[in-house]
Amino acid sequence: MHGFAIGLGYIFDLLLKDPNSAWHPVRLIGIFITAQERFYRGVLKLELAGGLLLALVTPGLVYILSFALLVLLERMHWSLAIMGDALLVWCAISPSALVAEARGIQSRLEAGDDAGAKKALSMIVGRDTANMDTPAIVRATIETVAENSVDGLISPLLYAALGGGPLAMAYRAVNTCDSMVGYQNERYERFGKIPARVDDAANFIPARLALLLISVSAWLAGLNGQMALAVGLRDRLKHPSPNSAHGEAAFAGALNVRLGGPSSYAGAVKEKPWLGDGAKTMEASTLAQACRLLRWTASVATLCAISISLLLP
Repeated sequence: MHGFAIGLGYIFDLLLKDPNSAWHPVRLIGIFITAQERFYRGVLKLELAGGLLLALVTPGLVYILSFALLVLLERMHWSLAIMGDALLVWCAISPSALVAEARGIQSRLEAGDDAGAKKALSMIVGRDTANMDTPAIVRATIETVAENSVDGLISPLLYAALGGGPLAMAYRAVNTCDSMVGYQNERYERFGKIPARVDDAANFIPARLALLLISVSAWLAGLNGQMALAVGLRDRLKHPSPNSAHGEAAFAGALNVRLGGPSSYAGAVKEKPWLGDGAKTMEASTLAQACRLLRWTASVATLCAISISLLLP
């Protein structure tokens, strides 16, 4: 049973926040991915097959090392194994980091520091931020929080429920591969194709669970849970990715806002479908509501993950 480790890992996130250091496992995974890409491209001269190897080797090795660590700790003392499992869960989830980023942007907007808000936003999104006004900044931030409510919270918690910290970290390895090479451009069209598909498969069920979890959490947070579910079900597939719109659409309904629409990437405007039809004006205070929704979602998802783990043999 991994329920205790899941709960403890979530408490670590609440109390200690994100373990932001050069030795964070996800950062080490990123370094490993970069080294692999260089090797597959430069030495083996592989693109599609190199992407396949990347998608298999990265999560496979991360799982083996994480599992071996817990076995070693178990031989030392059972309590150390539980603590190690909890630390892995803590490193696999990131609700506090998401809240901190959104709150930082909110505080800059409220202080009238639009330039600082744009700079902070540029650190967490890939779109152009230089010409954004306040509503656009808020919209982009909410979209990031909503999308990462799946990638950085619900998915790793579900995998932790199924296989503890090692499986949660293996999922993060899959997700990190996609975030680093899963682009539809000339460089990564072939190399990143398989890692992106593997990430889609890994998030397929968690993204759909997110609709229910976010809707329940919206009701608990004093927001519109009914609209979160209705808009989520209606708009969840309005995105090129099979998963990305699920969390965003639910957040749009809960907050009574519209997400999506036109966004600029490297000077080129990309038209995205609108999610939600809320008429609420995007302002800095809307980010506080988004953060409250994320916190409630984190708590509900953690309780569900613990419950799933207890039901498993």
